[in-house]
Amino acid sequence: MMMGKKLMIIIIMTTVLLFGTMGTVAAANFTDIAGNPQEDAILEMSRLGILEGVGNDQFAPNAELNRAAAAKVAGYLLGYTEQDAVKAAQTEAIFTDIVGTSHEWALGWINLMSEEGILRGTGDGLYAPGDPLQMVHWGTILIRVLEHEQSGMNWPNDYNDMVNNLGLEAGLYYNDTGIMNRAEMARMTTTALYNVERPDGQRIVDIVSFRADTLDDWHVPEQPESKIYHNADISVQLSETVVAPGGGQTITITATAIHGPDNRPAAFTNIEFFASVGPHDRNDQLSVNESLTDINGVATSTYTTVAADDGNTIELVAVIQTDNDEWLDRRTFALASNTAAFVSGRIINPFNGEPVTDPEIIVGLYGNPQIHTRLIADDQGNYSGPINANTYDVNIRMNLGDSPPYPGEFSGSHFRIDDNGDVWIGIQKRAFSAGNSYTIPSELGVVTGVHNRPAGTEIYIVRKSDQFTQIANISSNGRFMTTLPPGQYWIGNSVGTTLKDNINIQKGSVTKAGTF
Repeated sequence: MMMGKKLMIIIIMTTVLLFGTMGTVAAANFTDIAGNPQEDAILEMSRLGILEGVGNDQFAPNAELNRAAAAKVAGYLLGYTEQDAVKAAQTEAIFTDIVGTSHEWALGWINLMSEEGILRGTGDGLYAPGDPLQMVHWGTILIRVLEHEQSGMNWPNDYNDMVNNLGLEAGLYYNDTGIMNRAEMARMTTTALYNVERPDGQRIVDIVSFRADTLDDWHVPEQPESKIYHNADISVQLSETVVAPGGGQTITITATAIHGPDNRPAAFTNIEFFASVGPHDRNDQLSVNESLTDINGVATSTYTTVAADDGNTIELVAVIQTDNDEWLDRRTFALASNTAAFVSGRIINPFNGEPVTDPEIIVGLYGNPQIHTRLIADDQGNYSGPINANTYDVNIRMNLGDSPPYPGEFSGSHFRIDDNGDVWIGIQKRAFSAGNSYTIPSELGVVTGVHNRPAGTEIYIVRKSDQFTQIANISSNGRFMTTLPPGQYWIGNSVGTTLKDNINIQKGSVTKAGTF
């Protein structure tokens, strides 16, 4: 490469086309980028002279980036100047579809980038200078400029993986086949300039000296107004779920907001944070109670523990407003303890395997259920959290609406379902030891059948592998129904007589034992 020989970018704009005209610093006071998630990247690209506006104080952030413009930007990133491009344009055109077209202004840049192996044609001696670039195309160009292309890479999958590995998609909804616009190109290029090292450990800004206008007030974007998104959602992660007791420990809460069917980052939307321990408000222990997300849809706050938190579950909540004027909250839990265990599991509708809306997991101290930890499952039924080491009963509560296939009320030794679809499931007591992680077997199936015995008669359902036993009661309509972990079972009566054998229970489905 010629990068080492080209240390100073001199911007002499000869065309307006996609890049506009050279002007003073004030000319970059674009009137069409306020509130754009990529505003800071657009201003930085303009400050460095890599991208200019399109005239009339416009940047056209949503305009497509074509292959001719891409050659010029790539040339700047390698340290080439306008003079280099003029000289290269005087040599024979490498491609046959440049001269005599509206893209002839880019001939020198295209020749240079072709010789460097950064840009390649489309076949048959053609370059297609007016064709738009997909995101993976621009990602591929940056990978080559950054010298991370490896022999044997398959396009596009290996290049998409490399974009991800290098972090070039940061701040973007990266859709590899989506057409790259000017704002998105500004973001990805800024990331490549400042955040990605070449194999030799240097970044582009370490090697190439760009034009750097004085950073005047116009370079500092105004604080954007809070945005409310359609189909907004939020997830929450903690830096630590278990911290030492005694107070003074810091837990970082990271809330990530997305929106729409493609889960794009919800930039500049308002997130509220809340904290509590049992009935006690702990909001004063949060560093931030309200914050706008950044361009990646991320907002953070920190929680500092107090001694009164020791041994108690700390509930940390992030809340986002949706476009129908409702609020969506996501909860997670931490614990200040030296004797903590970690529990996790997944809850599904035992009748059909679908996720359940807002199930509760109550981990209650055996013999004293008033002392308990409450866990919340996410939209897919997954839950996890720390608890103090001890012996507990684990209870699951949910409402299944009209999904149970049989009307009525059913009960058993560890199961109850009411007419309104409310379900309580008890999981046998478990001992949890400090420092260990446990998966609670909470993805269950259902067995039902009819037995010609009086209401209240007990049916014993026994798992063959370990003799785990669940008792189901005959209801007033002669039917029994209960939830069970997956496995092979037999059904018997109170005196041990086998009534049905080889009953196969699968999670998320109903097994019909028939009439007996």
